[in-house]
Amino acid sequence: MTRILSLAQRLTSPLLPDDYLTLIDPLLAQGSLRGRIVTVEAESRDSSTIVVRAARAVAAFKAGQHIGVGVDLNGVRHWRTFSLSGAEPLGPTQALQITVKATGSGGVSDHLVHDAKAGDVLFLDPPSGDFTLPEHTAEPLLLIAGGSGITPLLSMIRTLAQAENPPSVHLIYSARSLDDMVALAELRAYADTKPWFTLTAWESGIRGRIDQPSLALIEPDWQQSIAYVCGPAPMLTAVDGWWREAGLTQRLKIEQFQTQLLVVDGEGGTANFTASSRTSNAAANESLMSVGEASGVLMPSGCRIGICHTCVVPLKSGKVRDLRTGRVHGEPGEPIQTCINAAACDVALDV
Repeated sequence: MTRILSLAQRLTSPLLPDDYLTLIDPLLAQGSLRGRIVTVEAESRDSSTIVVRAARAVAAFKAGQHIGVGVDLNGVRHWRTFSLSGAEPLGPTQALQITVKATGSGGVSDHLVHDAKAGDVLFLDPPSGDFTLPEHTAEPLLLIAGGSGITPLLSMIRTLAQAENPPSVHLIYSARSLDDMVALAELRAYADTKPWFTLTAWESGIRGRIDQPSLALIEPDWQQSIAYVCGPAPMLTAVDGWWREAGLTQRLKIEQFQTQLLVVDGEGGTANFTASSRTSNAAANESLMSVGEASGVLMPSGCRIGICHTCVVPLKSGKVRDLRTGRVHGEPGEPIQTCINAAACDVALDV
């Protein structure tokens, strides 16, 4: 196969075989994984479930994992990471399912919710992530979701619904109102028909955020459960504190969708993207990924919040500032996450 591909490259030079294949069908490209949207179904006022069938076999995923999704917007390919919301597949050819909440920023999420349609082609990264169910456990599970943080937990619940002997599961689902809760009818049906499943729908617009006394009332045995929590940063910070105070952090798994970045009062510099022969001013508060993309550099990217490490490129010179902590660091050759680092002086990146 390698020799055939090499011959094809010589015959199609200076273009690549993929350049011709995509003219026939974008899904035929071998250089990247692509998929075609099968359906787009509205879930709430600002969220939709998108079913995508990949062009070729995808590694089987585990409930709770995520995939990278690439969309071309205004001539630039943008990537975002979304949790898979369907049950673990029965085979490698089963369609992938993501549930997306619009952010109002005009980016990938908004495009998928408001503009995507059946037949559109998306770029895909393989499933990854360790926010997954324990193997063969009989211990009770406590799932806590805030807003769009329900998506990986939905995958877990749907997977457990297919299992022969699932453990007991209590889902606490917090959203501003019942209308904002994704798959609420399905979850209520599980609660009515599955003895192992309990649902607490918490309307934060009426009752406020869940605090520790509320948790103790909702689930008195919370300390005896293995907890999985996904939602906005304030919720995750609070929950982490409750479990840490109880000395139970080893029984808590957290999935974070957003990273809180600092507002930096400091100096930036000039960013030199050496492989692309582009140079641009880089503000102290602007990620090097954003600087590069604004300069027309094709930056590697994935989750854009410092989790997946897809955006890593080598630092050739200069120092960078971690926008999460304010720490200035960097040595020649050091791998730099461009999505959460900014220039702390003049820098050069090998991209």
